[in-house]
Amino acid sequence: MKCRVLPEISSYLISEDTLTCDGVCDIRVMYLDAKGGCIRCCDFTKEFSASIKIKSSEEKAVACIKAAAEHLTCRAVSARRIDLHIAVSLQVLAVVQKKELITSEIEDSTIEKRSQTIKAAQAVNAVSHQFTIEDYLPLKNGKPPIESILRKEISCRVSEFKTAEERLTVNGTANVTFLYLSSVDGSTTEKMTASIDFNQVIDCLGASEGCVCDVKVIPGESSIQPKEDNVGEYTGVNVLIKVFLVAFLYQECEVEIIDDAYSIAAPLDLHYSQSSFTEIHGIHSEILKKKCAITVNEDEIQKVIDLWSEQDDVQSYCEKGKINYRVRYSICILYMNAQGKILYTEKTFDYNFSCELESEQAKKSDTSFLTDIWEYRITDKNTVEVSTETFVTSLLYSKASVKYLTSAITDENGKAFEKGSKLLVYYAEQGENLWDIAKSHRALLSDIRSQNELYDETVPQSGPILICSR
Repeated sequence: MKCRVLPEISSYLISEDTLTCDGVCDIRVMYLDAKGGCIRCCDFTKEFSASIKIKSSEEKAVACIKAAAEHLTCRAVSARRIDLHIAVSLQVLAVVQKKELITSEIEDSTIEKRSQTIKAAQAVNAVSHQFTIEDYLPLKNGKPPIESILRKEISCRVSEFKTAEERLTVNGTANVTFLYLSSVDGSTTEKMTASIDFNQVIDCLGASEGCVCDVKVIPGESSIQPKEDNVGEYTGVNVLIKVFLVAFLYQECEVEIIDDAYSIAAPLDLHYSQSSFTEIHGIHSEILKKKCAITVNEDEIQKVIDLWSEQDDVQSYCEKGKINYRVRYSICILYMNAQGKILYTEKTFDYNFSCELESEQAKKSDTSFLTDIWEYRITDKNTVEVSTETFVTSLLYSKASVKYLTSAITDENGKAFEKGSKLLVYYAEQGENLWDIAKSHRALLSDIRSQNELYDETVPQSGPILICSR
């Protein structure tokens, strides 16, 4: 007996600081009949709902939600009854665009400020879009009609996207795979694979050709139902898929901040703030290919009935100009042995991959992934060699925590600085910072530069420097 649970999102809603998510668990149990020679299936659904507190209370928050079955126990308590215990996990990313005011100018001739320009990424927009794919798929290659569907698998991939004129265009494919029982003899199994292309044009304020776009597409609630033809045979299926598409758009920008200031006339009351600035370094896509072997001890594989991957997971990190991936998945195999008995086995694989990046500036990555099987073969009597492809798309970025000045106010209770000598000769050491010299002597940095013909940030060589106070 093999039980598989596919948690699928039906809908979600963000209201104030709560995200409410509704979904359904598609539960399919494959088992052998009393004679042990034919696969049967029972399927049913179980609805679920969850309310999740989120940090943001903004109405325009955008969410990306993935559901997974974290824990499953399936036990047959009688010939016609099974007990199931399922734990469903929800991974939620809720995003809202925020604006932050940064002081970049102080209008006071007696205050000297030190400015710094930081490269960053501006969050242009985040959009959430839902649509439905409906299509009829006829059986191909002369496959026999359908009696019942044993297993289904649906995945979505983005093949191309484009941003222009405040619109986002996304092209992709929904891949549909199902195993079914033939109606010819009621015992033969067949596998059907097909793909459905989709195209979506989404209104997206601020979108332009220069935007970096991180697109995530997640299949939600779905169904595959056999459809009867004119002679009463089920020679095709109606497919319905809810798709959730989330896109985050960024644009390069430069932010000018003031990181220090002082007055040559009176004491200042300085106030600072600290923020994290993100710089986007592009999108990296890769196909990670791997061959892995599944061996069945003390048994002979006569025929592979079905083969699929599940519980795939990818972790990524950037280091020294490379992006490193840790890929994990389980390969499940349903096969027939030499005695005609149908058996099931699975094996978990864990691999590491490393890919070169064009730049060493990327320090972090956010990766979307999908693992698929594209080829397999029986290499000897009890081993199957499986070729897998893991499609990964990574947003590359780095973060820097920056402290900057928010206000510089003259201390009302402080006394003005006393006028000192108008001309001072200061002996500076090589490498000494000009800003520190000017600040310690309450002189304008521009005066020190022009009077001493110094245009670098530091003193090029030891020697006297003229400092004229105003």
